[in-house]
Amino acid sequence: MVPVAAGAVVAAAIATAGHRTWWAVLAAISLCMGLLALLRGHVAVTIVALVTVTVAVTAGARQEALHHTGVGALSEQRAMTTARVIITGDCRVVAAKGPRPQLAFLPARTVQVTTRGRVISQRAAITLSGNDTDQLCHTAVGQHVEVTGRLTPVKPTDSQAGRIAVKNLTALTQANWLDARVNHIRDALVQACRFSQQRQRALVPSLVVGDTAAVDSQMSEEFKATALTHLMAVSGANLASTMALLWWSGSWLGLRRGWLRVMSVLGVVLFVLICRSEPSVMRAAAMGIVALSAAGVSFDRSAGIRSLAVAMTILAFADPWLVRSIGFWLSVAATAGILWWSTRWVKVMQWATQPVAMALVVPWAAQLATQPLVTSLSHSVSVTGLLANLAAAPFVGPATILGMSAAIAASLWVPLGVPAGWLAGWCVQPVLWIAHVGATAPAGQLQWPVTPLALGVLAGICLGLAWITPWVLRRWWATILALIGVVLASIIRPPVPGWPGEWQVVVCDVGQGSATLVNAGHGAAVLIDAGPEPQPLHDCVADLHVNQIPLVVLSHYHADHVGGIDAVLTGFGVNQAIVSDLDSPVTTAKELQNHMSEHGIEVSHAAPGEIRTVGEATVEVLDSPLIEAEGAGSGESSKENDSSVLVRASSGGLRALVTGDIEPGGQQAAMRRHPDLGCDVLVMPHHGSARQDRRFWTATGARLAVASAGLDNSYGHPSAKALNLARELGMQTMRTDRDGSIAIHSSGDSLVTRGTHGAMG
Repeated sequence: MVPVAAGAVVAAAIATAGHRTWWAVLAAISLCMGLLALLRGHVAVTIVALVTVTVAVTAGARQEALHHTGVGALSEQRAMTTARVIITGDCRVVAAKGPRPQLAFLPARTVQVTTRGRVISQRAAITLSGNDTDQLCHTAVGQHVEVTGRLTPVKPTDSQAGRIAVKNLTALTQANWLDARVNHIRDALVQACRFSQQRQRALVPSLVVGDTAAVDSQMSEEFKATALTHLMAVSGANLASTMALLWWSGSWLGLRRGWLRVMSVLGVVLFVLICRSEPSVMRAAAMGIVALSAAGVSFDRSAGIRSLAVAMTILAFADPWLVRSIGFWLSVAATAGILWWSTRWVKVMQWATQPVAMALVVPWAAQLATQPLVTSLSHSVSVTGLLANLAAAPFVGPATILGMSAAIAASLWVPLGVPAGWLAGWCVQPVLWIAHVGATAPAGQLQWPVTPLALGVLAGICLGLAWITPWVLRRWWATILALIGVVLASIIRPPVPGWPGEWQVVVCDVGQGSATLVNAGHGAAVLIDAGPEPQPLHDCVADLHVNQIPLVVLSHYHADHVGGIDAVLTGFGVNQAIVSDLDSPVTTAKELQNHMSEHGIEVSHAAPGEIRTVGEATVEVLDSPLIEAEGAGSGESSKENDSSVLVRASSGGLRALVTGDIEPGGQQAAMRRHPDLGCDVLVMPHHGSARQDRRFWTATGARLAVASAGLDNSYGHPSAKALNLARELGMQTMRTDRDGSIAIHSSGDSLVTRGTHGAMG
């Protein structure tokens, strides 16, 4: 079955690649190979070819119909449209970030589309989007609505025909009986958890039915850092727990095995309905069924792999776009790892009970199987992931069972489900603690390059660890030592060879933000901006063995430049702070100034021409224009960006120009007021955005341009325009999202650079 699954998956991937002829070519080649194999009596090859042809033709036809006819064709015209649609999923809100406003996204399916005098009746998946979250998010799945807005195209590989930027939305009819009941059950779960703590109320619906509406960004980041994100969405483990509840209930009622199997089938259907029949839910259900079926054939791993291949084939046929999702391959890899390794590993742990052995080997097998894929996305290896999953595993099953029980009971009468909902909340509380503690572990994540060679090395390491795992698990003392080693590895940060070396300026890797340290000698430094969060800045300062920061400069009050200031306010002897002339956003500025004053720090506004000396470091304020804020100053604006304090910092003969977020207007004004912008290192304005002034960059004469930006950030920083501009002006370029924290040292006429990810120059 594995070759059959491979053929189906390849066919689905090619058919949905956006190339209109590729799937036809593949189908023709597969058909010829199938006929040739049939004539020669190769039945297995014939079956593979037949499945490949079938998936290629059906998926190709669906891709053609979706993107090149009807709604898909209209989306290319970007016309104003009036459409009658059915809501098919829950609203997802993306918080405002910088100049981008808050947006809501709502999945839907078209019934009828009217544009430019044309009326098209077609059922095609689309996304509704808009700034009015109240309007979009107060709809119900299954409801018929009429929307007016601009229809825009999506990527050719997308599983949707287009997107409508909604201007107006009118409800037409309510959801049908089935959708209304599902909505009621999901809402009942939320009501059943109303007496739980806020984070418990957020996690229980997320874990049980995939309702992430109440999950905040900090919680998401903590779960991501500890490899627990699968607990914030529907997974195969949820299905297994639901099946366990049904089997226990059926056995208690005295049902025989045949009826229990019928109940299991109904349970799968109920699970998919309640969790929404979205692609991710279908994938989770399929993988959960595979795991359950494998457990029912005497733990035969070959049978389990065959079941997995069947599931992959069915999914590729049912939803060919699914194979282009990284979630699909993570599920496949995790399931394959569990099926292939866990049975043998459990058997060698004769010194432990089976539940204990399963609790240990299942997350370990899943992590080894998925780590190269996870690292390709995160550029890191989660050391705490194994420990977090081991610690959280005992609480997932009870929380799922109690949560599902609460949902069903509360759908009949809300008070009936409250006790189970409250208990489910306390079942997930340890998971919340585990995620929080794991996310703050000093060495919780190790940076790893994502070149093909590096990922190949990582895959080899994972296979090597899988090879020696049985030897370790067979011996209780070796297992305990291994666990102790993992714990220590998550606590003790290993040094990066050769880093920082000699340094005069370090641009810290703080994610999507900015923080620069200037060496003042004898363990002291000047800090310019503090990044978005305390932990990354704390790690950078600790790695440099800096113990005194007498002076802090904050270019402006945006969160990505001041959010991490708490990392240094205590224990580093900060006594002076220079801040922007523009106290905007007003609330942030006042709170931060008061916060620093409470720590005994003298806060002063920047004065152009001001020079401060701290040990071997000199800080010169080149520009800090006093700009009148627009309105109350509650969010990011160009005026706030252009109010950034422009600082030239020097240490040991190395000069670095730290520019905050100044945009072209601010760059031009700075040149007029202070023509001498000469420096060796330019910290790119606004994280290397596309909004740059060439004359400003030329005036700096910098030899190195550094972009301080977060990995895979939504802004596209650093932009290709900024990187190309640096190269055109003969500047070397480095970026924190790929190179990590960057240490810079002047050696004669050359600059020596080292990154924590291994880059050197």
